Amino acid sequence: MTRWYEHRFHNITALRTIFAIIPRLPRFLHPPIAVVTALIFFLILKRERRAVADNLRHVTGKRGLALQWKVYWVFYSFCDLMVSYCYVPQATHPQLLKMLVDPERGGAKIEQALAAGNGLIVWTAHVGNWEFASRLLEMHGRPVNVARVVEDKPAEITLRNLMASQRLKIVDLRGGAQATIELLQALSRNEIVAMQGDRVYQRHSADMDFFSKPASFPLGPFLLSQVSGAPVLPGFVIRQGWLRYRALMGDPIPPVGREAASGDRDAGLQEALGHAVRFLEKTLTTHYDQWMNFFDFWPVASRD
Repeated sequence: MTRWYEHRFHNITALRTIFAIIPRLPRFLHPPIAVVTALIFFLILKRERRAVADNLRHVTGKRGLALQWKVYWVFYSFCDLMVSYCYVPQATHPQLLKMLVDPERGGAKIEQALAAGNGLIVWTAHVGNWEFASRLLEMHGRPVNVARVVEDKPAEITLRNLMASQRLKIVDLRGGAQATIELLQALSRNEIVAMQGDRVYQRHSADMDFFSKPASFPLGPFLLSQVSGAPVLPGFVIRQGWLRYRALMGDPIPPVGREAASGDRDAGLQEALGHAVRFLEKTLTTHYDQWMNFFDFWPVASRD
């Protein structure tokens, strides 16, 4: 799988440049700078541009210049995400709330899920600002365990360390069984686990119809839910302006019963995954410009 982070501009020098310059500039200059920066990367990152165009063609049905215009805004959204690293990791909770355009952040759903005492799995995706979303989860007074694959690249390690804190722990999924044990222990302590649901890194996956074509999604969050008894709550934080966000929450998905027969368990896992995928599909219908997967999401066999 080809990913965005493999391009040559994702390096320590680029991050240091962003972190050194952006905080010193007035906020009103950020959007016009991002407009130009997004255009530059839109033009020079041809492989990523083609991949995003293929993805958005499935999502929007657009072609030609109309499609390329939508692709450009994905690059703009990525500029917002990178600039947010200058503010989001060290922001206080009141400062984070000021960055929301709507105070409703699904807090009641989260508290209701945690009241059962089995922890909570938040199912998210590379939509909007997932780093901001993980900081919002801290406001419920429990540790947040972010399960992700951290590549052995200096820039990725820098961003991981920037987000990690006493309240927010990064669990590297490359740890295999040990990572799974860590996540199950966290849930047993009634903590929050956040997992990305739109990239398959491990062997447990399933194909689902996604914008009328089959695509692979990880089953890991739902297997974790089945073992722990924790519900899965789909949720995203989408951009609603420059460094301004809105939280979107779906309905909690109950764990699949472990006592069911094997066939019933498999069907239950597929159904649970389907609920989350439909929520992602609904979100992308409107916010397609914030889906930051810079690789071909659908297999070649499913293309038009």
